Amino acid sequence: MVLDRIAEAYDRMQEELLRESYLLGAGIKEQPEYRRIYESYGDLYSMETITALIKEKLSLHEDAPDEMFDVYDRAIFTLLSLYLSNRLVKDHEEMDRYEMGAVVEVRGKRYPYRMLPLILQKEEKRERRSEIFHASLPIVNRLTDMKLGIYRKALSVVRREFGYPNLLDYHSHEKKEDIASYSKKMEGFLSETYEEYRELAERFFSLLGLGWGEVEGYDIPYLLSGIPFKTRMKVSSLQALRETLKRGGIDVDGLGNLRIDSEIRPKKSPRAFCAPVRIPDEIYVVVKPSGNFSDVLTLFHEMGHALHFAFTDRDLPVVFKRMGRVGTSEVFSFNLQYITDQVEWLSVFVRDLDEEFLRFRRFAYLFYRRRYAAKVIYESRILAGDRWEEEGPRVYEEVLTGATGVHHHPAKYFLDMDWGFYSLEYSQAWEVEVVLRERLREEFGGDWFFKPEAYEFLKSLWSYGLRYPPYRISTGILGVPLS
Repeated sequence: MVLDRIAEAYDRMQEELLRESYLLGAGIKEQPEYRRIYESYGDLYSMETITALIKEKLSLHEDAPDEMFDVYDRAIFTLLSLYLSNRLVKDHEEMDRYEMGAVVEVRGKRYPYRMLPLILQKEEKRERRSEIFHASLPIVNRLTDMKLGIYRKALSVVRREFGYPNLLDYHSHEKKEDIASYSKKMEGFLSETYEEYRELAERFFSLLGLGWGEVEGYDIPYLLSGIPFKTRMKVSSLQALRETLKRGGIDVDGLGNLRIDSEIRPKKSPRAFCAPVRIPDEIYVVVKPSGNFSDVLTLFHEMGHALHFAFTDRDLPVVFKRMGRVGTSEVFSFNLQYITDQVEWLSVFVRDLDEEFLRFRRFAYLFYRRRYAAKVIYESRILAGDRWEEEGPRVYEEVLTGATGVHHHPAKYFLDMDWGFYSLEYSQAWEVEVVLRERLREEFGGDWFFKPEAYEFLKSLWSYGLRYPPYRISTGILGVPLS
């Protein structure tokens, strides 16, 4: 079968790409070789192969299971995505090289552009944060131009060769989601949570001496780091993770298929990530500790991805290991991350815990959910057309500032956009995580994350890999339908 040959080759290609991603992101390797990898697998995503796969799907008997048709659809869109990525790989490599080498100079000091999020986290002086941000704007503008060029090329391929009028329509078909309708749902979410969020936001913006709409994007890394609270962990983030999972019956260091890379390297990306190089046999979690409470959140989030892939059933077909919705794994990463928001966990690992810090964590949770809901709305509006430069800055500033009370500088309108509507994946994953967390609390108690039987239940969910999209997990497995 064409499908079987494609799946085998795709698995090998992903192993090479993710190993490359790990080595680059971990700062072990400096020069990317994505183009070489894509070129070596050119036959996999050629139009001849895609056409043959479509013909094989059309030959399925009409009584074939619905899941079989879904398998073919996933494989077809996976190859289309590879075809598109290959057309853009040179541009992506150029953008990555520029970003990796970019340096911001402020008052005679030079900062690697990639390190700015960590630098802003620790900078207590607002004037200094402002200087760093504004000094970075020439780099932001250059990266924006490069990213716009990539999206323009992508749109041209999607229109001329795939037959979709715009990127919104393409991604809606790819995900089998009505993204425009979902953006309306996110408008409802913003309305429903406005009063609670506004009260919390004004409360914690006041820590910076600022009010609603006065906080700037460059203030948020510092505020959300927890530094204003002088939050102190009783142990390191890694020790807290190991102890939490050990109580739950999982020995992280004893998992031969999972490695946490926390070494400090000059070229290491400040953005933590999980690299499932070979599922389930070789999984990496890459983190760059900053010493803030945010380290804990990041580590638990990425470990959620890692455990999901490390406990995926090795006998699953490649389609269910590699070709599913990314939001599926986000359900489990959020689930582990939000352990660190629970009073039953905080009381064990945080010194001098008080009610104000719990309110602060609720504020942070709503900030991110509302920001990504706004991103769904913004991206669905902009990517429904092609007047990105003309409309993007205004709509971005208006929608995201209105949702968060934090001024979003219009210069970031395109850099603050992830390919493939990751904003939708995050938002749906958050919805399903709430259902999963409530189930865990009901069945295993408020301290479920310390109980082996809870992790046995989670392992049963992790074993499905990427077989089910987020809403199917909620509806089909947990029995709670989400519209």
